[in-house]
Amino acid sequence: MTHIKKGSVADGSWLNGLELKQIMVLALPLILAQMVQMAMAVIDTVMAGRIDALALAAIALGAGIWSFTMLCGVGLMLALSPTISQHIGANNHRLIREELRQGIWLSLLLGFVLVGVMLSIGQSLPLLGVQEEIIPEVQRYLFWVSWSMPFTCLYMVPRAFNESMGNTLPMLWIWLLLLPLNVLGNYIFMYGKFGFPALGAPGAGLSTGILQALAFFMLATYTLKAARYQSYDLARRMTLPDWAHIRSLFNLGFPICIGLAMEAGMFMVSTLLMGRFGAETVAGHQIALNIVSITFMIPLGIAQALTVRVGRAIGAGEMVLARQRGQLGIVLCGGLMAISGLYLWFFGESLAALYTPDNTVVAIGAHFLMFAALFQLGDGLQIGASGVLRGYKDTRVPMFINTVSYWLVGLATGVYLSMYTSLGADGLWIGIVIGLFTAAVVLNGRFYLLSRR
Repeated sequence: MTHIKKGSVADGSWLNGLELKQIMVLALPLILAQMVQMAMAVIDTVMAGRIDALALAAIALGAGIWSFTMLCGVGLMLALSPTISQHIGANNHRLIREELRQGIWLSLLLGFVLVGVMLSIGQSLPLLGVQEEIIPEVQRYLFWVSWSMPFTCLYMVPRAFNESMGNTLPMLWIWLLLLPLNVLGNYIFMYGKFGFPALGAPGAGLSTGILQALAFFMLATYTLKAARYQSYDLARRMTLPDWAHIRSLFNLGFPICIGLAMEAGMFMVSTLLMGRFGAETVAGHQIALNIVSITFMIPLGIAQALTVRVGRAIGAGEMVLARQRGQLGIVLCGGLMAISGLYLWFFGESLAALYTPDNTVVAIGAHFLMFAALFQLGDGLQIGASGVLRGYKDTRVPMFINTVSYWLVGLATGVYLSMYTSLGADGLWIGIVIGLFTAAVVLNGRFYLLSRR
């Protein structure tokens, strides 16, 4: 019989909010840190909006490609969080240090591969029908940001360790410190201040790259120097690549990577296809995506906390506790996003107006936010279930679920409606709504069946 500790979720204490409090203590700094990162994307968009619609469109497409590629790397490196969490739950601390070392090798290899992927996508823009006036600016944006991808992947190594240890505040403080530097970097490189040339939208890419590198160095330094981690002797020596170990991390992380890539790819391809409808439509689309990306940080942070909480319960052999933690977390994600949907529905125009004085772009952005309001609940339920399933180290089946939901259902529907009906750009957003709700239903069904067993 599974042992249930007194005071755990399984003996009913979840009803009085004990587990909810534990989840939020872990999740809140992650949510705020990720919101700060998204605020940087908002700042990029707002500052580009003060230049012209072309700069705003270039940010939309360039940042979309960057985000897609970055999520591929982040997704693969997310294999470290459930692995380390289960080691902690099982009191198997000996393996933690080696997981981090091999994670460094994996992140370096992955980072350099993704640089090539990002630049290749930029070169393929003419094949996607993007308007010619936008393409050069997007390619320059990708050139100035792509060099930082190895640092972005490396950042995930100390982040996974700190998350698994239940210490999420350092990530928040680091990004709070970097936020004003983002404004300064954009001011210098976008507008050409202090003797630097005015790069326009690509200047935001350079500023973003610098911040990604700084974030890694700051978090790595903290992790190596923090007194609470000295017993782990993290800085003692670096081992050579253990390809069997790296392969095991890759095998766990690759399905996570593909799953996230399918969702991010649906948004990225939708953004690229928006290029067919002109710079103003792309700009309005980007504003709507910026706003929903901020709201998405709430369930995403909770999902990351759920991976750790569920992973620890499984490592300790408390399967009933793991299931109930998952149930509570998914309900929390869905409920918060339902509230978010109501806010977007009623205040979308006011939010869009914060980005640009262009009334046409504001109207388009507010219109797209109505579709975004519809999918908030589905987005919360699917990301909550994904985080729980990662805690179970269940990644392969969710990968197939995401592929079918986002591409064969969502994107295919969006492409058909936008190209072969009178819906135009609206058709792409309808496809996104359908794809997210499909993923939500099937992923939660997967969790229900897996946790019952």
